[in-house]
Parts: sequence; structure tokens; C-alpha cells
Amino acid sequence: MPGRAGRHSGQGDTTGRGLVHLVSGFLPSGRRVRAVCSCGHTTNPRPDDDQALTALRAEHELTTPVCALCGHDYTGRSWQQLRDVDLRVLTDSTGKQFLACRDLTQSCRDGYDQRQMHLDRAAFEGLGLPVPAPQLRVLPGGGQ
Repeated sequence: MPGRAGRHSGQGDTTGRGLVHLVSGFLPSGRRVRAVCSCGHTTNPRPDDDQALTALRAEHELTTPVCALCGHDYTGRSWQQLRDVDLRVLTDSTGKQFLACRDLTQSCRDGYDQRQMHLDRAAFEGLGLPVPAPQLRVLPGGGQ
């Protein structure tokens, strides 16, 4: 529910909806300003953007800015950089949101493939199944 206060894990929220929480921007409130989270949570009016942003971070934990596919950590970037340049919010088939590199570069896709391979191997080993041998795929075209 927008505007509802509460704390949650940095990788999702306690409502079970699996929302990503990033700074979305600011709303004017008379001569004051409110900071807004991407989930709809807003702060009480503050005198300026910096104080509103500080209040949002203090009362509403934001999602850690890490790509869920390749693991690249964008901590330390400005909220505008995260929102407009670095990351995008994607939704999986269950409706849960996650962060991914905005351009899904080759290194991001390679990192995802590598992580998935390790997860698959751990699942096979955890179930006591033999791990299938890796297979090489040759893709046509695009000589280097």
C-alpha cells in the first residue's frame, strides 16, 4: 500500500510481493518535499531533497543495488545513476521483482550463465544425482 511505513529486507519486502525498493524521486508538498520509493512509500514533508532522501533511507530500507544476474554491485552510485543508467527492474514469472544491469551486457549474461551452472550443479549434488557433463555449443556466424 503506498505511503505505508515499515521496514523490510533489502532484497524484497515483508508483504511477500517481492518488490524492489529504489529511490524513485521527489514530490513537492507546499514549500517542502517528499522522497518517494519505487514501491510507493513516501516520507513526511522535509525542507529539501537531501533531508527527504535521508529520511527515506532511515525509515524505509532500500534494496541493495546488486544485479541479480551477474552479481555486479552498484553501491555508492547516486539514486539517479542507479535508476536511469545502471539498473533496471525486471519481474520473473511469479511476479517477484529483481534488479539487473540495464544494458544486459555480455559480461552480465556470462555472469548469469556461470551462476546458473553452479546452481544447477549444487541442485544435482544436493539431490544425489549424477552431474551431467558440460556440453559445448557451436554457434554459427560472427567470426571474431
